[in-house]
Amino acid sequence: MQLAISGLEGDVEDQLTHVRRLNDNLTPLNLYLAKIAEVDQKCEEANIEENDFTTYTYDELSYELGLVKNSVLKKLAFLDNQVVARNMTNLTPIQLEEFESVFRHFDRDATNSLQELEFSAALASLGLVFSEDEMHESFYETSRGRDHVTFEQFIRFMVDVTEDQNTAEQVFQSFREVADGKPYVTEMDLRHSLVPDDVIEKLTSIIPVHNGPDLQEDRGMPQYDYISFMDKLISISNDTQETSSALHDVSNGRSPRPADSPTKPNGTD
Repeated sequence: MQLAISGLEGDVEDQLTHVRRLNDNLTPLNLYLAKIAEVDQKCEEANIEENDFTTYTYDELSYELGLVKNSVLKKLAFLDNQVVARNMTNLTPIQLEEFESVFRHFDRDATNSLQELEFSAALASLGLVFSEDEMHESFYETSRGRDHVTFEQFIRFMVDVTEDQNTAEQVFQSFREVADGKPYVTEMDLRHSLVPDDVIEKLTSIIPVHNGPDLQEDRGMPQYDYISFMDKLISISNDTQETSSALHDVSNGRSPRPADSPTKPNGTD
């Protein structure tokens, strides 16, 4: 059975179907082993030490079956996680590999799930530090009130965390492209980038004025310091709904390259 598992190839769904069938076949083996245990006990009571019909002892068979069960469960978990990972198109391969590796490392009992302490340790290893109350609340929400978090729930939690950070990084990159490398943007820059008029009005009312060096062609018109604005926004992470909406429209107006990996915050929003 272990050879059958190690030799699996092809589509993930086909492999998953095959391994689930193998897992179903373990139930009869458990029943057979229970019968062997009864026979073994009777042999001990009758002081029978030799068995001409087999070279295996009950302990050896129990150990081997335990190995098979472990192999099947690990393969099932691996394939289930592959299906989940394949559907997480909003994560980069590097992010997904990192999160999956962390999950496996802290899944000490190989149940393909994390208890609250394991969940907390996994997040801490990724740079996400919560207070005790915040952690308990995050765990409760992520696990939907259960005593463990599944791989899919863990990955979706990390997607939410990284999407928040990536959005800010993408907006910052959008500003850089609109400004064409300058440390400020002008209203003309925003209009040339086809940013809607109402968004321009919001942005020019919340972004501080730039007071540093500028280009000759931009002199005489208001210049807006998007760098200090975005630095402050990312650091405090308490932007208003109106600000978030305006920044979302700026990001949608450009096509920045997605970040290769998330910046890991030191706390929660």
